[in-house]
This record gives sequence, C-alpha cells and structure tokens, in this order.
Amino acid sequence: MMTKAIYLTIINKCKYFSQFIFIYISTSYIKNGDFTKMNKDLVTISRLALSGSEVDLRLFLAKHIRKIKKDDIETAIALENLLKTQSSSSPSVLRKKNLPEPEVNKSQDHNNLDEELASLIKVWNPSSTLENIYLSSDIKMALELIIKERSITNLNALTSRGLKPVTTAIFQGPPGVGKSLAAKWLAKQLNLPLYILDLTAVMSSYMGKTGNNLRKVLDFAKSNSCIIFLDEIDAIAKKRGDNSDVGELKRLVTILLQELENWPEQSLLLAATNHFELIDPALWRRFDMDLTFKLPTSKNIEIALKDYLADDFDYFLPWLDLIKLKMQGLSFSLMKREISYLRKLKLMDQSLFEKTIIKELIPDISNMTKQDRIRLALQLVNEYKFPKTRAAEFMEISRDTLRKYLNDTKEGV
Repeated sequence: MMTKAIYLTIINKCKYFSQFIFIYISTSYIKNGDFTKMNKDLVTISRLALSGSEVDLRLFLAKHIRKIKKDDIETAIALENLLKTQSSSSPSVLRKKNLPEPEVNKSQDHNNLDEELASLIKVWNPSSTLENIYLSSDIKMALELIIKERSITNLNALTSRGLKPVTTAIFQGPPGVGKSLAAKWLAKQLNLPLYILDLTAVMSSYMGKTGNNLRKVLDFAKSNSCIIFLDEIDAIAKKRGDNSDVGELKRLVTILLQELENWPEQSLLLAATNHFELIDPALWRRFDMDLTFKLPTSKNIEIALKDYLADDFDYFLPWLDLIKLKMQGLSFSLMKREISYLRKLKLMDQSLFEKTIIKELIPDISNMTKQDRIRLALQLVNEYKFPKTRAAEFMEISRDTLRKYLNDTKEGV
C-alpha cells in the first residue's frame, strides 16, 4: 500500500497527467477493494488519454481532487499545483496531431456510435471548415464566457466557490440569423464534436419509441465530452397545456426536464428555436443561459456584404448603398442568397443583370420617407446615369422636384 509521501513524490515527478491518474486511481481503489469502479475509471482514463482529450482529462482529475479534499487536503493541494504547473500548452502525450480531418456525417463510425445511435444524430467535426459568423457584441460576449468557464483555471475557481459553468443554453430568434452557426463556432472553439439531433429520425409512430430515442441520444451526450445540439426544440418541447399534443410529446418534455436538471460539466447541451412562445415554460427555466439572436444590424450587414460579394465587391461598389437598403430586415441566409443570385446573373448574362439589378435593389418605396426617395432619385441620376424621367418615376416624385434638387446640388458644388 502506498503512503502519502510516496503519492506526493509521484505527483511531483509525473511528467504527464495520465501517468499520475493511472497510478493514483488504481491504488486508491485497490485500497478500498472497489475493483469494478477502478476498471470503469481506468477505461475512461485510457479513452481520454488516447483520444487526445487533454481538457477532459484535466476535468477528470479536478473531479477527483474535489473528492479527496475532505480527507486529504495535502494531496489535493499537490494535485492542484500539478494542474497549474503543467499547462495545456506543454508537451504531452495528449497533444493531437494537427492533421486536417474530413467532415463526418452520421453514416460514419464516430466515437464508437452504434448503428441505431448513428441514425439519430448528425455529426459535425470541429476540424471542419466553418463559414464566417457575424455575432452581435452581446451574443459574442456570452459565447466567449462559456468558453472561458471551461478552462481548467476558471473551472477550479468556480468549483471552489460552489459555482458551476454553463452546461445548457438555448438560442432563440428568427431563421437564418446564425443560431446553428453559433453552435458550430462553439464546437470549433472548444474543439469538441458537435452532435446534432435528427428530429425526423428521432420521432417515431410507435408508442414510447420517440422517448427511448431521445433518452439514448442524451445518455450518449452525457457520457462523452461533446456538444449536443437540439435544433428546432419546439417540435419536442411544446407546452404541456397544449391540448392538441398527444401524450407522447408531453413525455418528451418530462424527459428533457429531468435531463437538464443536472447536466454534466464535461459536455454542453445547446438548443435552438424559432418559436420561443411554444416552449414549455418549466423547460425554458431549466436552461443556464438564454440568448436572443436578432436580425443583422447595419454594421453587420456591411461586414457580411463585403464577404458575400468577395471578388465582385469593387464592381458592386456604386450600388452598395442600394444593396444595404435592400438587405435591411433580412436574415444572413437570405442576404447571402440574394447576393449569390446577383453575382451569378452578372457573370452569366450582363444585359439581363443591368435590367434586373434595379428591380432587385430598389427598396419598397411605400416604407420610405419623401426625403429618402429624393436622395435615391438623385443617386440614380448622378451615380448610375439614369434618365431623370425614369428616376423620378421610380421614386414616385415629380420631375420638377427632382430637377430642383439637381440644380441645388450643382449650385452647391
């Protein structure tokens, strides 16, 4: 049996976390005669070490530090010092090879998914390419907080004060504003696999099967270091007072309520909805964080347009003010679709492009003030060389009004 002095010597001599955890856990369980628990934890340690999950191995060690603090504060302090001195950037057997990995789909074997589980979730690998994401300052700050909380230093600080990191969050907002992209962005920043619940596969006509499918996915997510993403959660989490729903859907809400109550720190559960008013209020309160994604601001529209126009930006520059006006009130996904259409039209049919762009870009003038209409009419004449009559007609102002402002502009030059 090892003495405390030997334990402390091992802690100080260990170069890698995995070395010490193997030794400490095995000897402590042997001491207590709990071989079953020892074997389970050794399997967990092996999986974390071999998969390169250094963050998870550190979390595992932090959990055991909390367990032994009551009985052996000296060893606990030595372990905490080990975590501090052996930074995650130091050479380690846990370091992953920086090799590109292909995006994984649900048909591939990933993290030992069995056939049934693979049919219920889609997998997004954090090494996959991610398109640009445009976050408002408050959303970005909240997501960065989730990331910061999961560093070993901050996690220890939270635990020592009886606090816990965010383990569940729900995103609400209209379609196409970046909710799914935000989930992928978090997965990439945390270097965790993202498992996306496939609602069409989870829902079953057989009584009780849908609930079993949901439990299977959630049990898997709880036992692995990952992010589980329940997109369109309103489909399975409607208010239980809704008399139009069958008992099976109400049971799904009960399952979610139970699971969200004590979601483990090693994984992160994210949900998204376009219809927050449909979500059961009791379930809504279970989430640690609630983030509202809004339609793009003027600043975000400008940034996104520069990316969407890419190599054609200079060509579209004279039209940029009109494009910005046209994009007001649209989601990022709709903006991208509109710009893609215009770029393809320009490339394939220049004459049709010239005829179409005015129709596409002139905003709904019924929502514009007279001054805005005059300003656009002046822009059409001065910058786009439109005939004065057509510009006045487009903007529903008189030719005399347009002529007056054109003359005033010339006199002011």
